[in-house]
Amino acid sequence: MVQTRGTGIEPKWGEFMSAMPPVVIVGAGSAGLAAAAALGKAGVESVILERGPSVGTSWRSRHAELRLNTIRWLSDLPGLRIPRSAGRWVSRDDYVSYLERFTAAHRLDIQFGVHVQRLDPVDGGWQIASSTGSHLTGQVVVATGYDRVPWLPDWPGRAGFTQPVLHVSGLQRASDLAGLRVLLVGAGNSGVEIAGHLVDAGIAALWVSVRTPPTIVPRVLGGVPLHPVSLPLRPLPERARNAIISRAARLAFGDLTCYGLPESPVGAYTRLRTTGVTVAVDDGFVAAVKDGRLEVVPQVSRLLGSQVMLSDGRELAPDIVVAATGFRRGLEPLVGHLGVLDAAGLPRAGPAARSAAPGLWFIGYRNAIEGNLRLHPGEARRIARALAAR
Repeated sequence: MVQTRGTGIEPKWGEFMSAMPPVVIVGAGSAGLAAAAALGKAGVESVILERGPSVGTSWRSRHAELRLNTIRWLSDLPGLRIPRSAGRWVSRDDYVSYLERFTAAHRLDIQFGVHVQRLDPVDGGWQIASSTGSHLTGQVVVATGYDRVPWLPDWPGRAGFTQPVLHVSGLQRASDLAGLRVLLVGAGNSGVEIAGHLVDAGIAALWVSVRTPPTIVPRVLGGVPLHPVSLPLRPLPERARNAIISRAARLAFGDLTCYGLPESPVGAYTRLRTTGVTVAVDDGFVAAVKDGRLEVVPQVSRLLGSQVMLSDGRELAPDIVVAATGFRRGLEPLVGHLGVLDAAGLPRAGPAARSAAPGLWFIGYRNAIEGNLRLHPGEARRIARALAAR
């Protein structure tokens, strides 16, 4: 008999709960697929439980114009290259197609439509509470995604605001907003990226509300893609890396202070380490600012009827507010009761992505200026080696 710790339940294997393979992976995004492939190569059987109807659910839900900010040949998962036909900067649809081919090539076992709600340790393994019932397994790898839960600020007056407020994750196409006056809140990576597409889509006006000045970097500088160039910087001291990336931004765009975008007082690598906020990769944003096709404005103070009040006292009358205000991990319902998350809701992961709870692993929750996708293969291999050794 298996004694469930802390739940008062004493299930028998296979009596009230179904037994799963020795490793269950939660999430069929790029990180979860990488983990499953690495485990298979190491001879460890696993199954992926995916809430959505297909692989790459979060990728499919993003706007159609989305492209990877990391270069194609440094965005692969282990064992299958992204085809050259996808171009240098891979589109959303091409990356989703790649994930589908990756799944087929590695013959990954995935159960779709399964919402994993809670994990609890039991003697000999883990109890998985899901929308399809309770299951037992020996090891669990959590790969539900770094940007999973859209976050909207609770602006004063929001409840009575008469205009629509949309998180950028809910925008299917930039052209859906053509002809509208748009207030885009947030100049992080997603805000800077979508702003250029909105201008090209023919909106009537675009204001971009900036609270903290971002570090904006170009995809290409002097004909050279910056993503591969950033990799050799990793061994350098943080102060040196901050200075190099600041210099690259200044060379590419000049001083943007007069446009409402002064240089960030905190270096890019320091900001990432202390806040988790990465650089913003330019995709037409800076050119639109300089050409007057969008206007940078201060942060939102409150919403009042159909008006948006800014911190400098100015009032705007947008047709829609689009919030590029970031995401949360949303891990609390799943593992928050286990004491494995830090104050920011991120896993307290140890060596090889193992958590403080034996048999519980995390993959895909590290952020890097060099790109998150290139971290997944290394994390997957470390997990696979550790589990194969067991």
